[in-house]
Order: sequence, then C-alpha cells, then structure tokens
Amino acid sequence: MDIVKIVEQKMGQNSYLIIKDEDAILIDAGVVVSQVEENLKVFSPKPKLRAVLLTHCHFDHIRELDNLIKKYECPAYIFKSGKPMLYNENHNLSCLEAPFKIKAKKDIKTFKDSEELVFGNIQVLCYNTPGHSVDSSVFVIGDNMFTGDTVFKIEVGRTDLYSGQEDVQLISLKRIRDDLSRDIKHFYPGHGPNFNKEDMKYNIDRILGENEWI
Repeated sequence: MDIVKIVEQKMGQNSYLIIKDEDAILIDAGVVVSQVEENLKVFSPKPKLRAVLLTHCHFDHIRELDNLIKKYECPAYIFKSGKPMLYNENHNLSCLEAPFKIKAKKDIKTFKDSEELVFGNIQVLCYNTPGHSVDSSVFVIGDNMFTGDTVFKIEVGRTDLYSGQEDVQLISLKRIRDDLSRDIKHFYPGHGPNFNKEDMKYNIDRILGENEWI
C-alpha cells in the first residue's frame, strides 16, 4: 500500500491518496483535481479513485469536493452529522473566507461510528471523534490513522467554531489514546507533519493532564 500526501498551500491542508493495487481513495478534498491526477498517473497501471473520505465538513477540507466527484464519478463519505453541514456556509465555515456550499447530493454517503468501509482492496475503519466539530472523524487503514483536525503532532483542533465542544474533544482524545490507537504506528493529520505513537501519547497526555477531571 502507498500513501501519498498532497498539501494545499494556502491553508496548509493535507489530503492523502491511499493506493493499493488498482484501487485508490482520497482522504479529504482540499486539493485540486490536477494534483490528484498527477499523483495517480505515477502508478502503472493508473489506479481508479473509488471514493473520497472526509474527516469533517470544514471548508478547507471540502473545497474541491464537487470537482473531484465530477471528475472521478465516485462517491464521498462523511460522518452522518456532517452531511447537512456541507450545504450551509455558516456551518462549513466558508463564510469566513469565500462562502460556498457543496452541490452534490446523491453522491454524498454517510458512515456510522466504528463502521468498516471497503473499496476494492482498501479496508477503512471509521470512527467519530467529535470536539473540533461534531462530525470530526478519524480513519484507520492497517496500522495508519488519518486524524483530520482531531489531533496534530503538537496540538489539537480548536473548539471555538461552529459545533466545536472542548469537553467532548477531551473524551475523543482519550478514546484515541486508550482504544483506537492500540495497533497504530503512523499518524497522518489534516495539517502539519506526520507523527508517531510516542508523539501522539505525549501530546494527548499533556492535553488531558491539564484537564484532570476527564
């Protein structure tokens, strides 16, 4: 399996192509079609993009979603509470920059907490980790976790925007540290550098240690 990190320069948002044999998925949709296409063409035969998985509905992670769905004729998946927020510029936070709402309807699918999705040769475990936003989620593929804006190498996602909730975020962080990351070696966040399990534990221990009631 190959993991290709593609960085959108303006917001520093990370999207990831996961490629296994002839199948590919994209995690988050902040990068333009040409960037995705250039990276797919590196592989021979060129893999087929089976789906786009969204870690949450914030504008920097979804801005190219309509274009990607149109180009690759594939569905997108988001945690069930996030779907309605895609269509509201105040909820997807594009109101802070250039307001937009996603146009695709039938191609947007939802997943539940702890649901497994299978795209050809790629198996994905999906976990809802609310706090940064109510729909924030992480994806586990093998020994890799894609954390979106739930947790970064040094910090965690802010909770002062629409549907953010700090006390809920702390519960999610504890769940990642104590349960979801047991077999994980590599962590891939929605912004900033990748990190390892030691980095994750140090970061979350520090955050939870400042909130001892959790």
